[in-house]
Amino acid sequence: MRVAVVGIGAVGSAACRFLAEAGHTVVGFERFEIGHGFGSSHGESRIIRYAYPEAHYTKLMGQAYPLWDALEQAAGEELFVRCGGLFFGPKDHPELTSMQQALEVNGVAHQLLSADEVSERYPALVLHPNETAIWQSDAGFLRAGAIVKAQARLAQKAGAELRENTIIESLDELESFDHVIVCAGAWANTLFGEQPLPLTVTRQQVTYLAGELPGYPVWIDAESYWYGFPSDGRIAGVKLARHIPQVPFDPSQPDRPTLQSDDDAALAYATTRFPSLGPEITHHASCLYTNTPDESFVFDHPRLKTTRISACSGHGFKFSILMGKLAAEAATK
Repeated sequence: MRVAVVGIGAVGSAACRFLAEAGHTVVGFERFEIGHGFGSSHGESRIIRYAYPEAHYTKLMGQAYPLWDALEQAAGEELFVRCGGLFFGPKDHPELTSMQQALEVNGVAHQLLSADEVSERYPALVLHPNETAIWQSDAGFLRAGAIVKAQARLAQKAGAELRENTIIESLDELESFDHVIVCAGAWANTLFGEQPLPLTVTRQQVTYLAGELPGYPVWIDAESYWYGFPSDGRIAGVKLARHIPQVPFDPSQPDRPTLQSDDDAALAYATTRFPSLGPEITHHASCLYTNTPDESFVFDHPRLKTTRISACSGHGFKFSILMGKLAAEAATK
């Protein structure tokens, strides 16, 4: 089959690779350069975890993990850093309760830690006596930008043609293909004026604070939705961000100004949880969330021979390789 893939980010690069390795003729179209920093798939790191309040996401991760392992082996480089994950909050927090249940239902090993046990393991992190944490050893982070480039490279090696700096204005341009996969992220609605999705694009800022947390896990604060990563030497400092959609943003806007208010919020949070970090800010970065109303993903067939797919709402990167595989299968089977 001849398949077109519009958007070569995390999902699109995976779809191109799976299609090409299966022997199909693949042409990928990317409006910028592969690995660009204007969308949702770039940067140093994204959290990967089994721990989810929703059991179906935990189950899906069971399908995604082997795909990440296989990609890392095929690429011959470190793309998945298994440093473990810590998810903490008040003992009776509903998300922690649901998360523990989801792990148990899916048979995923984990530990429940008291505030004192967390303090003993990770003294730089401040928990309150009424808080608890879930520790999960298989969590860690994915090297996002490196993954997109690795998948694109493997796709090309398998015969895919990837066209950078190419904007598709209309699906009519791709009528000669047997199937079209659209995974355009923040630009998902540009090709479907007659069938738009209820998407809101927001700009999200991450802040790196001076300091180091060697040997620490990735972590998520269930109460405030702040999350962070251990320093690994590629960018100075410790990365913090908040999983709450910010101000709506036009993805065609070229400027991504650094917001002092976001830096101030990161510093204020670190003062309460990681007082050894800061106050110097060592780096800034931004990406786009493409948000659905319920934070679920998009996977549909809005017109004949067309699949529309998006790992939406800021928690989809860890699923992107699976979604690329499913998109490839939907197009060809």
